[in-house]
Amino acid sequence: ELDEDLQKSILIELNKVAEEEVGCVMIFTLVSELQDKVNEYADALYDKKLKEKEEREKIPEFHGTPVTRETFIAWHNQFLLERNINKVKVVSDKLTGKQLFLAKEGNIELSDNLIGDVDVD
Repeated sequence: ELDEDLQKSILIELNKVAEEEVGCVMIFTLVSELQDKVNEYADALYDKKLKEKEEREKIPEFHGTPVTRETFIAWHNQFLLERNINKVKVVSDKLTGKQLFLAKEGNIELSDNLIGDVDVD
């Protein structure tokens, strides 16, 4: 939709062209003038939108949580907790299968007799 100032400007230009062409076949001239003005407006609008888009792309958008002392301490504590969960913990005198595997670094043989009363032939 064209704004009022542009509409007034186009009408003034069309009246000027119509007065110059009085007595001649002028519909082609008027349509051409109107088309030129609308194209100029569309080009200006396109350039304005393009510049706005370029301006938005220049400004980096912030993603994520801002790092403050409190957020860092919370993250750090959670990180340490997750890191400590992955360590092997012996709660009782018997190790779990995973703990045995990790303790032997994956080198468990049947001759180790880790299960208990199993005879190896």
